[in-house]
Amino acid sequence: MAIFFNKLLKNLTVNNYRIYLIGISVTFCYSSYAYLFSALLQTWETELNVSRNKLTFAYSLGLMIHGLLLPYLGKLVDRNYSFIMMWLSPLLLGFSVINLAFVNTYYEFIFAWVLVSATAGGCLYTMIFSVLTINLKQDIKNSIAIITLIAGLASTYTYPTATYLTESFNWRTTVLIFGIVNILISAPANYFGFKTIIHQEKNFNSNTNTEKQENIFYNPKFWLLCFPLFVFGFNAGAIITHIIPMMQEKNLSLTMAVLIASLFGPGQIIGRILIMTYGRNKSNIGLFVLCFYSSLIGIIFLYFVNFSFYLAFLFILFNSAAFGSMAILKPLVQNDIFGKMNFGKIHGILAICFMSGSIAGPWIGSLIWSVGGYNLLIILFFILAIFGNISALILKNYKTKV
Repeated sequence: MAIFFNKLLKNLTVNNYRIYLIGISVTFCYSSYAYLFSALLQTWETELNVSRNKLTFAYSLGLMIHGLLLPYLGKLVDRNYSFIMMWLSPLLLGFSVINLAFVNTYYEFIFAWVLVSATAGGCLYTMIFSVLTINLKQDIKNSIAIITLIAGLASTYTYPTATYLTESFNWRTTVLIFGIVNILISAPANYFGFKTIIHQEKNFNSNTNTEKQENIFYNPKFWLLCFPLFVFGFNAGAIITHIIPMMQEKNLSLTMAVLIASLFGPGQIIGRILIMTYGRNKSNIGLFVLCFYSSLIGIIFLYFVNFSFYLAFLFILFNSAAFGSMAILKPLVQNDIFGKMNFGKIHGILAICFMSGSIAGPWIGSLIWSVGGYNLLIILFFILAIFGNISALILKNYKTKV
């Protein structure tokens, strides 16, 4: 155990302290976008007199716009505009969140939330990790892992803070404060965090590589990577959405089901710590495949939870650890397979693959449950994970980059 913690402390140290500034910035950006909505959902439902279905539709619409913008933001990264994006995006996000405080009707809310979703794209994982992967010469894996560990505290910070501010003042004051934090903390943190990291970007899109850029999406490697990401997004999205009723169908009490669901976040942190301590010098694509094996084992435990509630803890551990590790591995695997050329654009499209699964999973999961219960959905998880694993294994066998 002492050896483990010594290794962890060693790997929590990177030469560039600016990585911690970026981690702080990402934490507050995720807080204002991904978690603020769920923290205030019930309040908005009451205060704005809008149904939950309509509010979640606005969230889904914003998520779709967010995803569609990522390839275009990636192009800006590839064209050496990343430093401007890194500090301007949290600034725009802050003003968009402040604008949200002044809505009075549902249609104003839709417009305001879509604006929040659109401006968040440049300061979250997808673009942040694209910039780091392109620019850092060393410690890429560790730097990304540290940022995910810090940003993993976003939900821990958001829910109690938003609840306290709303109860003490009102939801509009809460939103104003969250927006101001983005302007006063996230934007400067990214400015100083990336100031030396992006001191002189190289243009990886030279004219000599134009043909490769145009043909990259016809390359089977791209789809061999896209499909596993879709599977991971689908399974994770469905599991996160249905975890509590799924556990109850497996004869667990509501209290136990909530406990299992609450362990998803800590499980992701465990996965990221394992990547930092034992996966630092391991093959990225090998770890990518290992995540699917972990997910498959977890799904098997999930199917048999009704025989022993202890299996529910093993299920959440294996699946959440794999899901948490995937956030680190996505940009690293892409870099190993395709190199840095056109990195931002490709990473943006791969993010759409993942997000498409995340959006489809909860909805299709509900349809399958209505037909055959959650056991049928778990079987689908398993089948998809097998094919995702096969795709990842085929990808691993490729030796040369595009």
